[in-house]
Amino acid sequence: MFIAGLSAIWDYIALHTLFCLIPAFFIAGAMAALIPKDLLLPYLGKKASNFVSYPIAILAGLLLAVCSCTVLPLFAGIRKSGAGIGPAIAFLYTAPATNILAITYTSSLIGWDIALWRIAFSIVFAVAIGIIIDRIFKEEEAKAAAANVFGKKKKDKNTIKRLLMLFVPLVAILLAGTRLEEGIIKYAAIAALVAATAFAAKKYYSREETDYWMSESWRFFAMIFPMLVAGVFIAGVLGAALPADLVAQYVGNNGFLAVLIPVVFGLFMYFPTLVEVPMAKTFLELGMAKGPLLAYLLADPVISLPSMLAVNKIMGTHRTIVYAGLILVFTVAAGLLYGTIAA
Repeated sequence: MFIAGLSAIWDYIALHTLFCLIPAFFIAGAMAALIPKDLLLPYLGKKASNFVSYPIAILAGLLLAVCSCTVLPLFAGIRKSGAGIGPAIAFLYTAPATNILAITYTSSLIGWDIALWRIAFSIVFAVAIGIIIDRIFKEEEAKAAAANVFGKKKKDKNTIKRLLMLFVPLVAILLAGTRLEEGIIKYAAIAALVAATAFAAKKYYSREETDYWMSESWRFFAMIFPMLVAGVFIAGVLGAALPADLVAQYVGNNGFLAVLIPVVFGLFMYFPTLVEVPMAKTFLELGMAKGPLLAYLLADPVISLPSMLAVNKIMGTHRTIVYAGLILVFTVAAGLLYGTIAA
């Protein structure tokens, strides 16, 4: 079993690190370091239109690579800054469920079909849960102090141009590395895009900004990669230790109980961000059906017992119970729907 764990780590590093995770870490670091926080916050206030606040909240979540516990101080921060409960919850759900690293890794390790369904369901659920909780628990009008925090909405065209010049080639590196077949075209495209990214960084950003970008990228790597390797090792050991017929017996079909089991497992267990992906791959190889697999991926990174205890401190018991209940209902429904489609 120990050898199986080491073998899983070797396969993971060889197949998914250079062209998958490394570009994603650079993207996550650039998002954390170079996107001004006040560029998005003005659009999350209680008086902002839902057609503006929810897309912005989801976009902010997509830009981060955090687990259900790490996102909590960010959630508390935007709530304290005056964000409405609905958009804040949309952010709380999206950041661990469907961030850039999670989707990239899911597509690389399991497949683009699951990755696309994961991101689609996560976005729909984030908006739906946020709106439902906002409607159930009517909030008081925003205080003047909170309104002053957000201030007047401003569009800095120069900031947007700088971001586009850097992020377009940076994201293209990730897409080329994961989508193009091996060969001269792939490596030539990546080399050209790396050169374009370096040129944009040199031309549009100061040395201090690029140093901060590198430090944030390293921070993400140091925080996530060791835990990810440990998760891959555990998944490899489980793959060798668990009888295949045991997994197939309980979650090898797309029935209600088979979908519910991995969701409940995700509700009580806590894994660092991205570890759910190698775990899901192991379960799939042991006979888990596609419906339970997607339900697990939708539930596990978003909610756990430790994170719910912390959420309870931030937004209260009643909201937390409704939030957890909606996640349970929605993820089970998604698993049943996808199981029917994929069957």
